[in-house]
Amino acid sequence: MTSLPHELDELVLAMPGVVTVYSSGPRVAVGALELTNGSPSRVEVTAGDQGSDPERIVVNVGLDASAQAPVTATAIASAIRAALPAGATTEIVVRVSSVTDQT
Repeated sequence: MTSLPHELDELVLAMPGVVTVYSSGPRVAVGALELTNGSPSRVEVTAGDQGSDPERIVVNVGLDASAQAPVTATAIASAIRAALPAGATTEIVVRVSSVTDQT
């Protein structure tokens, strides 16, 4: 079974205009996790109290130059919200970290 953060990695990468998903954590911490746990998720999910819905989800993306950043960020947040249980009050943060010309 895939964890929610890894499912969200796949979901975000499949979005039109998304070229890459960057890790939300500091590079040193991500490197340490890779050494100890294999491939960590790039989407940061902060757990809620006592197994409730996630409290916060942070995703950093790189977009193709043809994608409109505000529209794409809104679409990503909507797709993440749709993947959560109905009624979840999770804060979703989408950061556009780079825009790349793929031509």
